[in-house]
Amino acid sequence: MKFKKDDENYIYQLIGKNIKKYRKLKGWTQERLAEEINYSLSFISGIESTAYHQTFSLGALWRISRVLGVDFCKLCEDTDNIKKVKFITYKCESCGIETKMPIQVVRHFKNIYELTNNKNIPTFDCTNCDGQLKPINPMDLIE
Repeated sequence: MKFKKDDENYIYQLIGKNIKKYRKLKGWTQERLAEEINYSLSFISGIESTAYHQTFSLGALWRISRVLGVDFCKLCEDTDNIKKVKFITYKCESCGIETKMPIQVVRHFKNIYELTNNKNIPTFDCTNCDGQLKPINPMDLIE
């Protein structure tokens, strides 16, 4: 069951999803997590369930975050609604060093260029040498 954001059960579902994600990243089973925090397997299973939700205390959530080695706030983070940052790869024409630039930053500079009637794709000074960083694939800038 999927809860809407205005439903108070949404936070339980969100936290359950995050606990499952961090538990799996650690390579643990639900049984292992239950053992580590001294709770039952059915409690952990209920927290991670998408069919229903298991309520839990802040204390239980704190224990889970501690044994998983994850900041408490990470378990409450709604990563589905965080805008993913896309990058464009730039390469120095002199030294060949590559770097990834957030595409939003590059587009911002492109907009500034266009205000001055400069239609060029933004380039940046290389911090490694006196060369210029240029996009490897300028087509990445097209929306």
